[in-house]
Amino acid sequence: MPHAHANGIELYYELTGPADRPVILQFGGGLFGRHNFGLVNEGFREHFQLLSFDARGYGASSHPRERYTIEGWAADGAALLDAVELERVLVHGTSMGGMIAIAFTAMYPDRTIAACADVAFAKPDTYRRTLFRVWRRMAESMPWDDFSDHVTTQAVGARFLESPEGENIFQLVREIVALNDPYTVRQACLAMEEMDLSMLVGHIASPLLMTNGTHDILCPPDLAPSGLGALRTLAAWSQGMAEATLARGRTSRILSTVTA
Repeated sequence: MPHAHANGIELYYELTGPADRPVILQFGGGLFGRHNFGLVNEGFREHFQLLSFDARGYGASSHPRERYTIEGWAADGAALLDAVELERVLVHGTSMGGMIAIAFTAMYPDRTIAACADVAFAKPDTYRRTLFRVWRRMAESMPWDDFSDHVTTQAVGARFLESPEGENIFQLVREIVALNDPYTVRQACLAMEEMDLSMLVGHIASPLLMTNGTHDILCPPDLAPSGLGALRTLAAWSQGMAEATLARGRTSRILSTVTA
């Protein structure tokens, strides 16, 4: 099993796919980890290499008993790139992994070609903060399968649950959630509850795609005013890009003047 020493811990990783293709660094969700992408990875591998790994606290990686943060998980991703000698990658994350992808893209612009944050946001509103706090309390007190079933009802729509595609969704989610360390899951809920990437968003310098469903209960495109959903995140990113472009233009004019 390949492990990399990164930021003082051991990270289990898998680098698969055609060696001559661009690399996608994947960040998994708070309840699914690396297994978040099990149903789509084969499609990815037709065109990309995949750097898939168990984040700190998940799977076969180190499980330190400490406070976890979105920015800390992003830093581990950068350290993993150093360990496997990769300079720049495409970045993809879903749910909490999408939040980590946003942080990574802002924190490590020189390492990011482009990023996709799926069903994510940059700061929770009161509704989502409360939801994550309740999830954390439920994970501390409820049977694991009951907690998993409740989260499933929050993560997918009612119609999907009764569709042919959703027939086995409860059992599938139970099996994947059961792979995770309960301590880490509680820490993930706390990390999302307290997350605020507002100051980082304006520093994103790479192309960023956010995919959020209009009817998504947990991560709709627009949150209440105290939150920073996809629409406002991309607006802040666009403003930051415009300001950076303007600043570069000013710098160019200054340099031209000095040179002349």
